[in-house]
Amino acid sequence: MNNFEVLLNALMSSGVSFVIIGGVAATVHGSARLTSDLDIVYDRSAANLERLVRALLPLEPYLRGAPVGLPFTFDTETIRRGLNFIVSKRAAGRTKDFEAVAELELIRKEAQGDDS
Repeated sequence: MNNFEVLLNALMSSGVSFVIIGGVAATVHGSARLTSDLDIVYDRSAANLERLVRALLPLEPYLRGAPVGLPFTFDTETIRRGLNFIVSKRAAGRTKDFEAVAELELIRKEAQGDDS
């Protein structure tokens, strides 16, 4: 399990421009689902990518699910080319993701005062 506090402190203290999405964001908005990862979307400017790498490099990021020993260099070029690190819940097509979308849509309706 990730230590969200360490990750968020690293990002914020390095001045990374980002927003939290995924399970953590859903929990903040009232979702009952728990998550063990922190999903973010970040500004893709060259300066921000450099801040992102500088913030996370000491934490030794590695590709989740990749075989141990697979060559992986975490640098600005890797991040710049990595446009497919985030996949939307609907596009993933997993049952648990459809359930999460349904829950989030209900939370949004409730927050907007929509009783329909």
